Amino acid sequence: MALHRGEVYAYTPVLPRPGQSLLRLIVSADALNDSSIPITLGLQVVDHDPGSLLSVHLDGHGWAVVTTIEQVMKRRIGELAGRISTDEQNAVDNALRAAVDL
Repeated sequence: MALHRGEVYAYTPVLPRPGQSLLRLIVSADALNDSSIPITLGLQVVDHDPGSLLSVHLDGHGWAVVTTIEQVMKRRIGELAGRISTDEQNAVDNALRAAVDL
């Protein structure tokens, strides 16, 4: 499966928890996504506005929450739910930079 930065996927967590998002926005570089490493990096996409400056609205998907960045096991990624726009990707990039002070 070819994963790309900016794509939103259905995801099955290893240990599902009530209320946990089942969508992930891929944020890692495509070089990592294309590698044999079994993980990639993603953000949880939630259906409600969490009210955080580090959350970005994704049209048609919900809100990407930068503070939920996590290792995403590639084998647990399901179907492609969509791709975010260039403006949305820029907003996610800015929020990631703000979160880690880059």
